[in-house]
Amino acid sequence: MPTTTVRTPHGTVDVDPTALELGELVVSDDGVELEVVSLEPLRFEPAPMEDEDWGE
Repeated sequence: MPTTTVRTPHGTVDVDPTALELGELVVSDDGVELEVVSLEPLRFEPAPMEDEDWGE
């Protein structure tokens, strides 16, 4: 699996672009959780915050 370092405004991520899927979550070196929003071209956006699940 060849990995590529991708720079984002939220840090860098080391990923295998051929193995990524839309909606997949990765964590940047700055600790920001990013979501894959486009594969061609490869683009990441900060992942939406999840609300607490209180068992409802």
